[in-house]
Order: sequence, then structure tokens, then C-alpha cells
Amino acid sequence: MEYLISFDSFVEELLFFLGNYGFIIVIIFGVMHPLFENPLSLLNMALAFSILGIPLGFLVVFSSNLIGIFLLYYFAIRFNEKSNNILFRKKVPEKILNWVKTTDTWRHILVIGVPMIPTYPVKIAVPLSKVGFKKYLITLVGAYVFLYFGNFLIYFGILGFISDGIPDYVSYILLIIFVIYVYFGKSVFKKNKINEKNEF
Repeated sequence: MEYLISFDSFVEELLFFLGNYGFIIVIIFGVMHPLFENPLSLLNMALAFSILGIPLGFLVVFSSNLIGIFLLYYFAIRFNEKSNNILFRKKVPEKILNWVKTTDTWRHILVIGVPMIPTYPVKIAVPLSKVGFKKYLITLVGAYVFLYFGNFLIYFGILGFISDGIPDYVSYILLIIFVIYVYFGKSVFKKNKINEKNEF
């Protein structure tokens, strides 16, 4: 895909600009990603692999992401405490947070971990929904493992034989459809079955 070629050249220029301080940027970006969703995780992984090699680069990215995951939980809990659970006292946010809390963990893992799709609202809603630290950690770490897997495929061009013939915007739309299906597909099909039964 064309954007992968420009992405590679961008990484090379950025590495040249950073020089010996590139690994510090990798750590900062890694901590920032769970907190702000940006910079792009694929960019950070590419920088880490180029500067530190694959094994050490992955370890640094994972460790810094883990720090960001812990910080996100801390800030979410502090927000709930300082605001006296303001979100749970508002009708719409309360319904959303309760939905997040009761939704299957594996669904959150898949959706948050989908590469190139901004899922920050879901990511931050998980700790705000008071799911508990253990479930939060399983959700976020699982999501990042899934994200790493997707980024590996993109980085090494393994998806190239599938994605080369598909325009970028179509790929993006397909990922959004996947996200919607993971959360709502089952209920939509159930409604269709109920409607079909009622027709007879």
C-alpha cells in the first residue's frame, strides 16, 4: 500500500533527526499512548525496532505501555473520587459506563486493540466504569497484545497480499464495521430472528 512506503521513509527521516535520543522518544510515546491514544502505536513500534532491534524494542514498548496503562487507571480512579462519581449521577454517562462494565471483556479487548481505529472513549470508559483493577488490567493488556499482533502484520507487510488491492478508505470502513459487529452484531441478528418469527 502507498501509505506504507511513505511511512517507512518518514520513520527513516525521524530516526536520522532523533539520533542517539530515539529510545527516549520510544519510552515517552509508549507511556503516552494509553493515556492519549496518540502518537500512533505503529509509529512507536517501528521506531523501537529500528533503534533497539525487535526483541528489546518490543520489551521497551510493552513496558512503557504498561506504565501508561497503570497511570490511566490511577487517573480514572482519582477522577471518580475527586468528582464524587459525577458520571454515575448523570443519566446518559451512567448508562454508558454500566454498559461498558457489563459487556464481555473479550469484546473490549478486540475493539480497543484494533489497529488504526480511534477507540479512546472505550479505553478510558473501562476504568471509569469501576470494573475492578484485575478486569481492567486483563482488558487493557489483552487489547495491547491484540494491537501488537495487528501492528506486527502491518509492519512486516504480511497483510500486503490482502490489502494491496483494497483502497485505504475501504480498509478503514471495514475495520469500523468489525468494531460495530463485535459490540452489536449478536443483538442485531437476534432482533432480525425475532422479527422473522413475528411475521409468521
